[in-house]
Amino acid sequence: MPQSIIDLLMSAGLAGVAFLAFAEKYVPIIPSYVMLAAFGALGDEMEGGLAATVAAATLGSVAGALGWYSLGRLLSGRAERLVARRGRYILLTPKLYDRMRGAYGRHPFLVTLVAQTIPTVRIFIGLPAGVMRMPFRPYLAATVLGTLIWNAPLVMLGDVLAESRMDTAHVMMWFAAAILGVEVTAFIVWRLMRRGGGGHGPGAVG
Repeated sequence: MPQSIIDLLMSAGLAGVAFLAFAEKYVPIIPSYVMLAAFGALGDEMEGGLAATVAAATLGSVAGALGWYSLGRLLSGRAERLVARRGRYILLTPKLYDRMRGAYGRHPFLVTLVAQTIPTVRIFIGLPAGVMRMPFRPYLAATVLGTLIWNAPLVMLGDVLAESRMDTAHVMMWFAAAILGVEVTAFIVWRLMRRGGGGHGPGAVG
């Protein structure tokens, strides 16, 4: 995370944490795992410490998810057409949207909870949940729980890495590089599996 953003975050405190977690749901420029680890690296310097940092990040993320849910309920059947026309600008492809919508069946609570732990899917899952008219209270409960499961370990990991003897900037750089390496490796393996299996790769999104 650039030093200018870190400085801004420190000056804004927990409100800045909540705002960035909210904004990440709409402008996913910085991967959430990098952002959350950066929060953890600075958590001890925040008012309330790590617990308050996790709470602020979760509050902001859930608020962003509720925005997508509300949009889904408002658009209803028009959401698919909007994704087809504009989704590419925010990394939401029609294929990803169709897979998320198709995942909702007998267990919408579990689908929503698990989706909060899958990169990219966790950003947009509220849209098909709203379109499918998932009841609000179960959606909110699943989103809060899933977001906590995703946020808390990453924030704590950032704190652990920051407590090491390495410089925080170097820690974040190596952390981001490791995550990127895993994602690139997974993508290459997935492509090889698809070629070897005649185009039938894993059905999971993320």
